[in-house]
Amino acid sequence: MSLEEARAMYKLWHDAEIALATSKSYSIAGRTLTRVDMPIIQERKKYYGRIIDELESGRRRTKVRSITPFDL
Repeated sequence: MSLEEARAMYKLWHDAEIALATSKSYSIAGRTLTRVDMPIIQERKKYYGRIIDELESGRRRTKVRSITPFDL
């Protein structure tokens, strides 16, 4: 993912957070739209925020795994 894509996704989720602050759902012409829950929005903003930080700093987070040797 590029930095521009990550920023666009972060902005999308930020806009969703603002929209959720105004109303949870709405109806137009008999059709109802219900927005996603706030915890999901916050999790996705945090996710894309971390990606942006990694891309801007040039470092990648690595997962550390440990191996425990034992005799059979």
